[in-house]
Amino acid sequence: MRHLPRCLTLCVLISIVAPATFAQQRISALIISGANNHDWEWTTPSLESILSESGLFDVRVTYEPSVTLADAAELEGVEVFVLDYNGPDWGEEARANCLSAVRSGVGVSVIHAADNAFKGWTEYETLVGDLWRAGTGHGRFHSFDVTISRRDHPITDTLPTLLAHPDELYHKLWRAPGANSEVLAAAHSAKESGGTGAAEPMILVGSFGEGRMFRTPLGHVWRGAGDSHASHLDPQFRNLVVRGTEWAATGRVTDGLETPNQIGAAEAPGGWRLLFDGETLDGWRGWNKDGVPDQGWDVVNGCLRHTQGGGDLITTDTFTDFELAFEWKVARGVNSGVKYRVPARKGGPLGPEYQILDDPGTTESGNPLSAAAALYAMIPTGDRRLTHAGAFNQSRILCRGNHIEHWLNGTLVLTAEVGSEDWEARRARSKFSKDADFATAQPGHVLLQDHGGEVWYRSIRLRELDTPGTQEISLLSGEGLEGWRVVGVATYRREGDTIVGSVGDGLKGNAFLCTEQEFGDFVFDVDLKVEAVGNSGIQFRSHQKDNGVVFGYQAEIDCSKRAWSGGIYDESRRGWLDNLEDDPAAQAAFQLEGWNHYRIEAVGEHLRVWVNGVLTADLMDSGDSEGFIALQVHGGSSGTFRWRDPRVRILDR
Repeated sequence: MRHLPRCLTLCVLISIVAPATFAQQRISALIISGANNHDWEWTTPSLESILSESGLFDVRVTYEPSVTLADAAELEGVEVFVLDYNGPDWGEEARANCLSAVRSGVGVSVIHAADNAFKGWTEYETLVGDLWRAGTGHGRFHSFDVTISRRDHPITDTLPTLLAHPDELYHKLWRAPGANSEVLAAAHSAKESGGTGAAEPMILVGSFGEGRMFRTPLGHVWRGAGDSHASHLDPQFRNLVVRGTEWAATGRVTDGLETPNQIGAAEAPGGWRLLFDGETLDGWRGWNKDGVPDQGWDVVNGCLRHTQGGGDLITTDTFTDFELAFEWKVARGVNSGVKYRVPARKGGPLGPEYQILDDPGTTESGNPLSAAAALYAMIPTGDRRLTHAGAFNQSRILCRGNHIEHWLNGTLVLTAEVGSEDWEARRARSKFSKDADFATAQPGHVLLQDHGGEVWYRSIRLRELDTPGTQEISLLSGEGLEGWRVVGVATYRREGDTIVGSVGDGLKGNAFLCTEQEFGDFVFDVDLKVEAVGNSGIQFRSHQKDNGVVFGYQAEIDCSKRAWSGGIYDESRRGWLDNLEDDPAAQAAFQLEGWNHYRIEAVGEHLRVWVNGVLTADLMDSGDSEGFIALQVHGGSSGTFRWRDPRVRILDR
């Protein structure tokens, strides 16, 4: 796992991605195009991009449907047709093959003007259901909301309102005799924009034989009118096309975790528990209230949804050191947040905030301190992968003592050290300058913010890290090096709270000062200073062979121009596992002059190293589950190193 962003990175790169998916075979989609009274030369590649970028589809395009559909072999394996066609008749054989495939279970996704096609072809009209025919029209291209009217369908069960979508708004669609279309969402066709003053259907579903049909009149792009590209570029439309097309093909919609609101088999041994059960608001209350708000918050299809008003929602329990994981999505342009370590106090809730918002659709998009996943007003994120508005993101917050991490969609996007020089400088410039205890390790609530917009949460789960059995111990006891043993011929001595290791001419091979105790899951902290340049490292989960050779993981201390300090090397075994050759930010973390702070974290197979607060290595490896810690002095002509205040926080497994 490389290219992880750093907490001091001020430039923000956002990659808008499709909903997180679980492992599955891709859906075979065939886009049917080649003629349309709209700009099909632009919309068809756009639809291909929308489906391909989701990671759910293998997409083919035909611009000659009369030829492609006439060959039954071309349709083998196709799971969904995406119609972007409004032109000449395909011919009898192509028609028959297409309808036969749909009757046998191939889905159909009908986009915008494809409902204009084939007037008088009764079977096509029955399949599409609601079409542009005599009397149908639209007003001017403008922005409007699409409101969900039914939430008992996979396409719309957790789909937020589509806000200010720019498009044409079809009105008075004609319902074909025998069609079984159902309306899932509609938009108000305002008379001021040339509409009817009525609610007009915008998301429809139906069936034809065994085939499922998804239909939306959204997606207008007129030839020569570049401004109308906005209809396809709206992330809400793109998300809708993916959801609708997947449902037409498979009968389900992939969005976030496959089994939400559950503690998985991998999480259960770690002490995780649900803070939201997917059915009730048990364990939550309003801020400065005895019970839950009577408005604004409700449970919808396994989600905790906020719409408007009601105030902030907080956990009844408080937590100090913890790992919090959750899924979230927002409507277009919505700004909200998750606060933590919020102390009970009068006045407004004050605590560090994980930003929850739709970056591209808000006025905060140019402010890195307010962007999604930032630690609000304090720490910006680095590179991020953010889903389209309306699709679930997966987030994690970790608080252990003064150490804070924010994760987004599987990537660590920032780290912070409360009380550090950098932290205090940032706090002094922020709205929290008068609160010296801000974000410090103290019991506090988890809070879901009421910021006025539509936000959805689910799979909210937490594990406390200060559970019984978790302890932090100093690795210096007594007045000497009790609890340690030397392997090799380097010199190690104790000076107060510091271990000094040195080597001179004549040493061959490596030397190690090893703990007599072995450690499994832990966090190790130590300050390091290079007094005389040489080669060194910190072994962890390490062992010794019968011939005396020490082997195992090593956090590198590299005084050379290569600057790989903080990388992970597998000593006397596999060599480099996670070097820094492609990570200039990590290479710059180690300072040859002065003290450096090393933090090593080993939790299960997850191994991480920080140097001076910068994440330098992040690795999943199953090589060793426990072992000793050792301070290495590498053989050579020189090298003196000081390790100050080495301490280990032992974690429950």
